[in-house]
Amino acid sequence: MSPQRNAGLEPQKDTSGLAGALLLALAFLPWIVYWTISGPGQSAAIAMALSITCALVAHQVWTSSYRVLDVGSFVYFALAAIATFVLDSSLFVAASGPLGFGALLLIAIVSLVIRRPFTADTARRGYPRQYWRNPAFITLHTIITSVWACVFLVCGALVAFAVTPATGPVPIALTVAAFIFTIIFEQKGPAFLVLERYRPYEWHVPLTPTASLQQNEYDVAVIGAGIGGLASAALLAKHGYKVLVLEQQSQPGGYCHSLERGEFAFSAGVTGITGLWDNGPVKRVLRQLGISPDGRFTPHNCRYVYKGQNIDTGTDLSSIVASLGDVFPEERESIGGFYQEAAEAFYQLHEYSSKFETPLPDHLVVRLMGDKAAAHLPRIYPGLYDWMGKTLQQKLDEHFQSDNLKALVAAASGQNGTAPQATTGLRALIGCLGPQLAGTYFPAGGPGALAAALAGAVESHGGTVMLNYRADRILTDRRQVRGVRSGAEIFQAHVVVSNVNPRTCVLQLVEASEIGGPYIDYIKSLPMSRSAFIVYAGVDDDLTSYPSLIQNMDGDFTILINSNVDERLAPRGRSSLTLIAPMGYRDFPPRDERDYEDRKRQFAALLLRKAAEVIPGIADKVVVLDAATPRTLESYTSMPDGALYGFDQSVGSRRPHFRSPIKGLYFAGASTFPGAGVESVMMSAMLCANDIAGWGRDSDRAQ
Repeated sequence: MSPQRNAGLEPQKDTSGLAGALLLALAFLPWIVYWTISGPGQSAAIAMALSITCALVAHQVWTSSYRVLDVGSFVYFALAAIATFVLDSSLFVAASGPLGFGALLLIAIVSLVIRRPFTADTARRGYPRQYWRNPAFITLHTIITSVWACVFLVCGALVAFAVTPATGPVPIALTVAAFIFTIIFEQKGPAFLVLERYRPYEWHVPLTPTASLQQNEYDVAVIGAGIGGLASAALLAKHGYKVLVLEQQSQPGGYCHSLERGEFAFSAGVTGITGLWDNGPVKRVLRQLGISPDGRFTPHNCRYVYKGQNIDTGTDLSSIVASLGDVFPEERESIGGFYQEAAEAFYQLHEYSSKFETPLPDHLVVRLMGDKAAAHLPRIYPGLYDWMGKTLQQKLDEHFQSDNLKALVAAASGQNGTAPQATTGLRALIGCLGPQLAGTYFPAGGPGALAAALAGAVESHGGTVMLNYRADRILTDRRQVRGVRSGAEIFQAHVVVSNVNPRTCVLQLVEASEIGGPYIDYIKSLPMSRSAFIVYAGVDDDLTSYPSLIQNMDGDFTILINSNVDERLAPRGRSSLTLIAPMGYRDFPPRDERDYEDRKRQFAALLLRKAAEVIPGIADKVVVLDAATPRTLESYTSMPDGALYGFDQSVGSRRPHFRSPIKGLYFAGASTFPGAGVESVMMSAMLCANDIAGWGRDSDRAQ
């Protein structure tokens, strides 16, 4: 974030909260008049209160912006006027206190039931319209309105039992206290609610690099050499920490590794890498580690196959907008507007937290940027918070009429393993639209080359990467990390970063009594994302005339032509293909069943036949063939159910905090914030590394 925008988070006489409180006080003016003047024979109080309410509502009718409290007040005083002046009843005059507080209580309850707390109406003027329906905003004012409801209930009871008049010292004191609470909680409440939710994880491990550690003693042990684990290890090693990485396989990378079969090399599962724009997270990490990104990545040419039509979207945003505009000329203007709005939110996401190198989860926003940040950021970045409060489908519906256009733009939501209606705004920006806005790339030498470069960075900065070492147990004592056991070897460590899925970690690597039953139940409750069936095919055909990445929406599978982005991955005149089709874990039999291999061959042949509908003739030109089932993916990565994206990323899924309840145990990777994908797991690595290093407090350490 630039210094100018950062300054916007400082308390610079922000009067929006006070203005909202004054507007709320104005809404109570007719009630003050009503209770102050009401008495035997004083029916004029009702007329005066109704006049004030009519003036308030008239302005809202003019602006088409209604406030629940004012509308409710109008209804009450209109009924009171009819009863008093038409029906000649004295009820609303004689019982003004109990009836008035009862009416206010009813208004408060109704506003809570319809999910429009009445205090939110007056607070809205301090926030952009996009934030008004944000769940955090509604939750905040649900609490504030509930406090007011309690005040109305207590005051009504006291007045009804003649303990005090409506304008007595107790009702006045309670009302003033409610006003003060409203002003303070509107500013402090967002931070309080966030920190309260994450209080079990607010531990701290004081960790200073030291050269006096014993041979098998480390500052940090990282379990798993996926991209999240490697990046966090490399960053920490660069900070001067003694770091150990344990990986159960013979090569690093996890899903981001290369598979060699004969003269062909294949991506094991990663189809593209994002975050490589000028200040993108992946490029930033590589530069920090001394890995030059220049010449290391090639942009993908992309094609969508939809309803039998090939739609080539090129390598950048301008070509995407132009291509979609050619197919949907009647929505050309809407397409440009949609991507312009998405781009604004996307870059705001990275701008607000650039000081900390990566977008932050909400509790870190509060902890690192101050209590007021949670309240002020929505005002500074309305476009971003508009997206964060909606789903991808909602944003598509706002801009487009054509369902076909919506389907095409949302096709990338499959990279999250979620349908558009279940894709959160945050994941839409990072995992769906980010690749379109900032480009999708393929690493030179295949994904395994990127993993190898990160592993090399760990070791070049003094860390240790041990392959073919499976972590069997995370050693703890009194809910604090002590180290890791692998076979008969024990590696002492003050901090452990688990790059394996939290379900595997919690259920297999730590003692249940240490992590706690409630947390275990929570982890068990989280559904895994979908898996896939993957075919690796070496083809005796030159496919350079095709785009390197083809999304077949008609057949629901992806074709990655590895050799089209790096010709070294296949012999001259031949091509290397990775075909990926989504599949449920239980759609394929266990590996020890007799028909496992037969089913595997059948599915591979079926997927090749489908691919031949897009690239004619390839099914008959296969010279090298292998395949991976969901069971294969589970075995290789220890990812439960062979899930491609870790835990499910749908709306409403509360992914684990990057800190566990055990002091010193971190999570990095696809199953924590901000989600799946190489770019996202690099962000999670930066969160872990920066948190362990104290967020820059030791920035003057030897590099």
